[in-house]
Parts: sequence; C-alpha cells; structure tokens
Amino acid sequence: MFFMLNFSAILSDLQAAIARRAARDRTLTVLLVAVWGRIARMGARLERLVALWRAGALPQSRARHACRADKPAARPAYPTAPTWLLRELGYEVVGFGSQLRHLLSDAECQAFLAAVPQAGRILRPLLRMLSSDPLPDVVRKVRPPMPEAAPVAAIVAGVVAPVLHFLEV
Repeated sequence: MFFMLNFSAILSDLQAAIARRAARDRTLTVLLVAVWGRIARMGARLERLVALWRAGALPQSRARHACRADKPAARPAYPTAPTWLLRELGYEVVGFGSQLRHLLSDAECQAFLAAVPQAGRILRPLLRMLSSDPLPDVVRKVRPPMPEAAPVAAIVAGVVAPVLHFLEV
C-alpha cells in the first residue's frame, strides 16, 4: 500500500507541474491539458489494479484480437517520441522520472508488477515521457518465446516419403 501512496503523490505533483506550465505557456495549453488527463487516467487505472491485486481478484487476461483492416487506427493527441514531455517542461519534471524509477525498485512494487503485467502497459508510456534511460526490467514488455522450428529434413521427409510410397505402388 505504501508504494501506491508514493505513486499517487508523484503523479499529483507531476500534474501540478504540468498545470503550472500550461497556465504560463498558452501555446502548449491544449496539449498539456490532454497529457494532464492521460496521467489522471493512468493513476486511476493503477489504483484499481492495486486494489484488485490486494483483494486477490485480478481480472483475467483478454485474448488478443486481430486488427481490423477496415477500421483506421486512432492517432494519439500527444507526441509519442521518447522524453518529449521532458523536452517540453525541462527541469520542472526531470525529478518525477527518477522518483518513479526509484519507486519501481521497491520490493512490494516489484511483486505487484510481477503479478499484474497489465500495469506495465500503463507505466511504460509514462516512463518514456519522462526519461531517456532504458526501461526497468519489471515493466519491460515480455514477449513469448518463439516456437522452435522443426528441422527442414523432417519436414521434407514427411512430405516426400508419402509421395514416394504412392509412386512405388
């Protein structure tokens, strides 16, 4: 529970820094208001996942759906380049990235992230916005291992042998 309180404090302070900058720089207001809302949604989703994890009622993983070719992909309303928020706000947000990385080294937080891999999907974009450092292992996307390919000789033998048997008869 301690790590969630710290995480909420980091996100609230980050939102406050974004709001201060949006009030000063009118050219960035629309973008920063969108980012402020996105960070608020990230915090709410993480709080929900932590509560479900503590209650032992984690949601089941959903099966992946194939992409629809007829549906155009929605474009984000904010930049996606690494460290873009850091470049826009500079020294005002640089500390939040390091605080977040330090929080991810907490044992309880690591146990939570190991049990709830969905949380990594929430944290990865935030970490990329705030830092150019490589992602910590606890939030790095884990790809399933590639299945081993059958040896080519076995495949050829399985296809050629029945044909040869058919020709002999």
